[in-house]
Parts: sequence; structure tokens; C-alpha cells
Amino acid sequence: MKQKWMTALRVISCGWLAFLCSFIDRLSWPPIIPMAAGELGLTAAEAGGFMSAFFLGYLLTQLPGGMLADRWGSRKVLLYSLFLMGIFTIGLALTTGFLQGITLRFLAGFGSGAVLAAAVKGVYDHVSAEHRAMAMGLFMTSAPLGLLLANILSPLIASQYGWRSSFLLAGSITLAAFALAWMILPRRSELRIVSAAGKKGLKFELKDMLTNRDLMLTAAAGFFAMWGTWGTLTWANAYMHHGLGLSLQQSGQTMALFGLGALIGQPVVGWLSDRFRQRRRQTGMIILAFFAVLLWLFGRNQDVQYLVVLAPLLGAGAFVFGPVLNTFISELVAARHVATAIGFCNGIWQVGSLISPVTAGMVLDRTGSYLGAFSILAVGPLLAVGLLACVRTNGVVRSR
Repeated sequence: MKQKWMTALRVISCGWLAFLCSFIDRLSWPPIIPMAAGELGLTAAEAGGFMSAFFLGYLLTQLPGGMLADRWGSRKVLLYSLFLMGIFTIGLALTTGFLQGITLRFLAGFGSGAVLAAAVKGVYDHVSAEHRAMAMGLFMTSAPLGLLLANILSPLIASQYGWRSSFLLAGSITLAAFALAWMILPRRSELRIVSAAGKKGLKFELKDMLTNRDLMLTAAAGFFAMWGTWGTLTWANAYMHHGLGLSLQQSGQTMALFGLGALIGQPVVGWLSDRFRQRRRQTGMIILAFFAVLLWLFGRNQDVQYLVVLAPLLGAGAFVFGPVLNTFISELVAARHVATAIGFCNGIWQVGSLISPVTAGMVLDRTGSYLGAFSILAVGPLLAVGLLACVRTNGVVRSR
């Protein structure tokens, strides 16, 4: 029993670390947009395009990464992901223009795309249904912690050593995580599940996904939820810097509060979701409605003092739906397809991440209104609430 617990701890910890690095790598860009965009001569839409390029690469590896995780387990998928993320994040420090930079961001996203499905598989395979949402919430604290670290380290390093040094640091952290995961991840795990998953080909697995009505509605809801999250993460720093007059470092510190709200909120909401396992869908709807209201309030706010309250609440709203919806998805499919379903749904979710930064940037280029940009972002979670209301089931809670 102790050995089984230690194996679970190693798998989940490495998934947590890989997802942390994924967030540090992707979120080192927004805090230094004003500095880097000026040097590289980028418009607001082009600067937002750097985030969209990351998510395009991230999107393309969602489903293949999930399928590989179902067949091979977490180790190979996480190691390949960490190596690619680290190399191409470091490469951004050497970029000289828009085309080269956007290509490197695409490749870093391509390396990052399989991390979530592989890590969620580790949680699902090693944690019982009674504690799964809380475990998912603890695992997903890596996302806001990555946000917090990126918003502290990136502007701090950029102000002292230049914005390129931020990417040298982020990529080096990721390669260090690769070395650690290589040493401690178990080499043989989940063999029974790999064998079961291998009996079906891509055509049949896709058919299973596409004909699952509730899964498709949940995937669409996640698209609109992520629309709000990643549009906010791309433009919140610039809003506070240009719209409210904060320095880059002060904006980063405020976004650290945003991350802190999500960091605390995810395991708490996961724990509550486990207490009411038959109401995960309704929990997600309440969270997303709360998120939409906070987005509008954030864009409307002109008082710096209110950011101390708004930032952590908005951070919680932007992230805590993740553990609830990911656990809900895992309960809508057969056990052998969990990673594939997570990859499939997250792939659809990331289309929202791909489109929203550029869309908000275009609104800013045309109107100069941050309220308009954040109002557009708030529409996403409202639509997500409507889609979840159409889901017919509250999930099938199964044992491992």
C-alpha cells in the first residue's frame, strides 16, 4: 500500500510540475508585452498573436497527446513535452522579429499541448472517485502558481536584465524539471489501461467522442470559459499599465494576487465538488456566471485600490471551473478513454484561448476601450453557463 501511494505521489507530482512549467513558459510573455512589443515593433494584435500562436501549437497536440497518454502512460508524454517546451522557450530570447518569434511560440505550445491529458490521467488512475475532484484541484494549483511566478519573475528579470532574460530563465526552469521527471517518474505504470486503450483506433475513438452529446456540450462550454480566461491573462497586465497607470512591476504584483486567488480557490472548490459529486455541473455553472460578472467589473474599474479585492476574485473565477469540469469530463467516458477525452475537450477549449487574445487586441486597436475588450471576454463564460444548462446528466461517478 505504501509503495502504491508513493508511486501515485511521484506521478501526480511530476504532472503538477510539468503543468507548472507550461504556465510559466506561456505566461512569461504578457507581463513584458509593453517592453518587448516596443523593441520588436509589434502592434497590439501582433503582440496578442504571440499568445495565440502558443495556443495554436497547444491545440494541435491535445487529442494526439491524450491518445498517447492512454496507450503509453504519463512518463513518455510528460518527458517529451518538458523537453520541447524548454528548448523553444529559451529560443524566444534570441528572436529578432515577428515571424521568428511567433514560430517559436507556436513550437513551445506544440510541446506543451499533451501535458494536461497526461497529468489528468495520472490523477484519475491513482485517486479514487471519492477524492478525485480535490486531487484534481490540488494538481491544478500548478496553473495559478505558474501564473503567480511568471508575473513576479518575468517583469522583475526584464526590468533588471532585459525582457529576453525572462525567457532564458523560464526555459531553464523547464529543462531542470525535465531532468527531475526523468529521474523520478516510474518507468512502468498503467500497463493494463494501456492495453485496453490500444484495442480501438483513432476512427472509433473519435466516433465515441463525437456521439457523446453531453461530452460535446461540456467541450463547447469549456471553449467559452477559456475565451474569458486567456483573454484576461493576455491583456490584464497591459490594462493595468496603460489604463490605470501602474508600472510593469506593480501590474505583475497585482496579477500575482490574481494567481493567489486561483491557487487557494481550486482545491477548496474541488473539495466542495467531492462533497456534492452529483452536482458538479451545477457547480461549474455558478462559477462561470460569477466569472462573467467579475470580468465586466474588472474592465469597468478605474480605482487602483479596488484591484486588491478584484484581482484575487477574478483569479478564482478564471481558474476554479477547471478541476470541476475536468473531473466531470472523466466521469462522462469509459475509464480507458479518460486521457483521450481530456485531450479532445481541452483541444476544443483551447480554440477559445487561440481566438480571444487577438479578438481583444483588435477591439483595443480599433476603440482603445479596455471596458469594451473585457465586456467581449465576459460574453464567453455566460454562453458556457447556457451550454452546461443543456447537459442532461450530472455524470456517472465510477470507482477506479
